[in-house]
Amino acid sequence: MQNIINLGISVLDIIALIWFISIWIGYIIFSKNKCKKEKIGLIAEMDTIRREWGLELLKRDNRVMDSQLINGLIRKESFFASTTMLILASTLALMGVGDQAIPLFQNIPFAQTTTTVLWELKVLVLIVVFMFAFFKFTWSIRQHSYCATLLGSIGSPDESDDKKSILKAQQFADLSSLAANHFNNGLRAYYFALAELSWFFHPLAFIFASTWVVVILYRREYYSKAHDILANKLNK
Repeated sequence: MQNIINLGISVLDIIALIWFISIWIGYIIFSKNKCKKEKIGLIAEMDTIRREWGLELLKRDNRVMDSQLINGLIRKESFFASTTMLILASTLALMGVGDQAIPLFQNIPFAQTTTTVLWELKVLVLIVVFMFAFFKFTWSIRQHSYCATLLGSIGSPDESDDKKSILKAQQFADLSSLAANHFNNGLRAYYFALAELSWFFHPLAFIFASTWVVVILYRREYYSKAHDILANKLNK
């Protein structure tokens, strides 16, 4: 512990980083359990809609619209993946500008005094967050491309009662939901990256921002108007 303090990394910095990692992982586990076990939340509602989409596929002979929907999802994910690559390149450049950037923070009231080692640690954590987002986005792209192939293998409406066609429709819905979940995790990484930026000012701000992000995510996924519309609660 003394060696860490000598490097300019305080105990409060370590606590803030552990809190950041714990609350992020904890929210992912919490959200996954809510979706799978309790069937609650935006993700669960959208999973239900995708299963309905898969069954509707069996009734349509012309599936151009479905193909366009998948292509639209892939384009959206590709945009975020390419944007994340640009952010990663910019963040890597921050590693070498610590000596120029650190004096700027010393002139900000209440900002923490940062050493070069601590600066590099903060930038490294930011890089890891965006790397996580990139892998999530690209895996989502691949899974939706698999959905496109699976779409082409689903039988015609004349075979809609065939067990094989029904199974493929269910696989299509499940694979699309899996891709969407990975995309959601990538988006959450952006939220937590914003929270991590507050660490450059002070570890207490980092703790507060991480907690605030989880509150925002929780409210939007379980108590937003979008959730109420999908859950058909507005008119109840």
